[in-house]
Amino acid sequence: MAFREKLAWALLATAIGGFAVYCYVVDAIVGEIGWRGPVWSLVPPLIGMCVLATILAIIGSIAAALSAPKESYAPADERDRTIAARASTRAYGVITIGLGAIITVTFAGLSQFQLVHALVCLLVCAEIVRYAGEAIAYRRGF
Repeated sequence: MAFREKLAWALLATAIGGFAVYCYVVDAIVGEIGWRGPVWSLVPPLIGMCVLATILAIIGSIAAALSAPKESYAPADERDRTIAARASTRAYGVITIGLGAIITVTFAGLSQFQLVHALVCLLVCAEIVRYAGEAIAYRRGF
């Protein structure tokens, strides 16, 4: 497995793991205060998710670099740039559709808490689509 493929899998696992922890914490918050709680109650789990994801991403990047030290210093070639561009295009599509859906349901009376949570979910889902697209493209041998 090439360095960039390992990195894509590590970042995918990081995004999924960090988001799972975030959802678990938010579920506990919703159980206590409900969906109409103060939006500030989302700040600690959001910061925690960012810190956890950063730590996991660093660990995954180091592990991928240690397994292929020469490849980790190589610049991205045309194939790498094409894979990244296609994966980013898919993620942009998720963001576009998701924002349209969020704007639509906002008129149904979403609270600020629900709106912020939906936006965080949308951004994380787009990143998951991007990393999964990269990992799968490398696995299939683009």
